[in-house]
Amino acid sequence: MEPVTWGFIGTIAGTIVGASASIITTLITARNSRKLQQDAESHERSERARDFQRNNLLEIQEELLIGMRLISSAHIEDLESFKKSENENRRSLLSQELDKDLLVSSKNLTKLSERTADQSLRESIKILRSEMTTVLMAKTENESFASLQRASATFENTMEKLGVVLRSSY
Repeated sequence: MEPVTWGFIGTIAGTIVGASASIITTLITARNSRKLQQDAESHERSERARDFQRNNLLEIQEELLIGMRLISSAHIEDLESFKKSENENRRSLLSQELDKDLLVSSKNLTKLSERTADQSLRESIKILRSEMTTVLMAKTENESFASLQRASATFENTMEKLGVVLRSSY
């Protein structure tokens, strides 16, 4: 073959090799870029979920404090009622405002606790809510005091658990 033919074949081969290298480099770059984008999106989703849980836990913390304050107020109203009552088992109704506040707090706490990712914490909050309800349902002064003490102990345990979960989200 003539040198011009070999030159032409060399040029074609060089072009094919160069184009192939360029195409392969583009494919590798695109694949890496896609993987980086997916990783960034995954990280962003994870951060949004952590932020949501953290904010939810902070709201639960606040709502638990409000709920215990309301339960204590209900306990005080019950004590006043027990002292006024001749019959120890007589039960009076809570004031309208306190009753409404308790309902709102219970609703908020239920909603927030169901959004909590930590199953153990959800169970603790559920137990605390049950203990808080027991305080409201007490029929005697002694029963009211005992129920409030149990609810307070459960409240402390739940707040500790909430703090552990909250700290782990940072």
